[in-house]
Amino acid sequence: MLKLRASFGTLSNQNTSGYYPTYRTMTLGTANGAWLQNGTQPNTARVGGLISASLTWEKVETYNLGLDWGAFNNRFTGTIEGFQRFTHDMVGPALDLPATLGLSAPSANNCDLKTVGWEVNFAWRDRTPSGFGYSISANISDARTIILKYPDNTTHAISSYNEGHEMGEIWGFETVGMAKTQAEMDAHLAKVDQSAIGSMWGAGDIMYADLNGDGKLTRGAQTLEDHGDLKVIGINAQHYFFGVNLQADYKGFDVRALLQGVLQNDIFISNQSFWGVVSWIWNSCAFREHGDYFRAEPTGLPGHEIPANTDAYYPRPLSNSGKNQQTQTKYLQDASYIRLKNLQLGYTIPQHITSKIGLSRARAFASIDNLWTGTKLNKLFDPETVRGGQGGNAYPLSRTLSFGVSLTF
Repeated sequence: MLKLRASFGTLSNQNTSGYYPTYRTMTLGTANGAWLQNGTQPNTARVGGLISASLTWEKVETYNLGLDWGAFNNRFTGTIEGFQRFTHDMVGPALDLPATLGLSAPSANNCDLKTVGWEVNFAWRDRTPSGFGYSISANISDARTIILKYPDNTTHAISSYNEGHEMGEIWGFETVGMAKTQAEMDAHLAKVDQSAIGSMWGAGDIMYADLNGDGKLTRGAQTLEDHGDLKVIGINAQHYFFGVNLQADYKGFDVRALLQGVLQNDIFISNQSFWGVVSWIWNSCAFREHGDYFRAEPTGLPGHEIPANTDAYYPRPLSNSGKNQQTQTKYLQDASYIRLKNLQLGYTIPQHITSKIGLSRARAFASIDNLWTGTKLNKLFDPETVRGGQGGNAYPLSRTLSFGVSLTF
């Protein structure tokens, strides 16, 4: 079988962050005023933000091209898909207005996007003359979104939308390394002035690269034209989702395994769960992994000393400065992963036995979920939940072991 498919569709998108995006609402409060009047708190009324009179639905156009096939007596089957999706009049970030306005700028249909994606699925299923059956099926997909139009962005701020750029760009400094001695840091500071982001640099601090060659570390105006020593160090998005399903059976015994994961997943985590000690001391915390911090000399009480650690992962902890915790290449996390999502073993009793007790099929099985994960992500986080929860902290996934018997009458 060989089939070529093509399609086109257009649809409006009314998904919004509020119930009434085209109406200016007023919030009423009962006895919640901040100032007492005649000994009591007054009622309040708060006017909502500005509304654009031209706000309307987004318009989405999707073009799709696909190829399906079945070969070798349909033992080998698969699908290849490619698509382009255009989002016209998307509600993008509001344009800046003077602060004297006193209200946030209204949302407007001010942006066009293009998403290009593809997906590949294939499967091979066969059974040998000896009765051994097996199959493998796999899929992989990806999509990337590019800003086509964002009007009046004359400043080209790197934190906003910029035409021709992919959504989710992570801008940060390039890390030279961590100074192991004061002399090493002094030698670096003789070439790169890092006073713009901190002072009192020493052993255990981060050395950043001077990319524009002006002898000092700066963020510039944080625009495309002037971004100082910042550069794109990653894309804050997941790419190349994949899954593999393996099955085999022989003389009543069967085994199934499901693997899934993501091949590219850049993320920069900047909260206390990752760093441990942060600039606001009351937000700081300490987990086992945070013990791998820089120490030029042993520390602790006699008999309970902690050895020196000049090859540490984390810089020296500072509660009064975030100079070592800037967005940078060294601590950009690779959250790509592969996970054995499910492994199942089973046995089906021969039918000539089950038929004697009125059963058409009887199968016993054991199954385990989340048995193994391969990832380079910091061990404090789970790659499957790092983008959710509170700053990447979510209720941990469970490893579940289950047994069962399936009876068919």
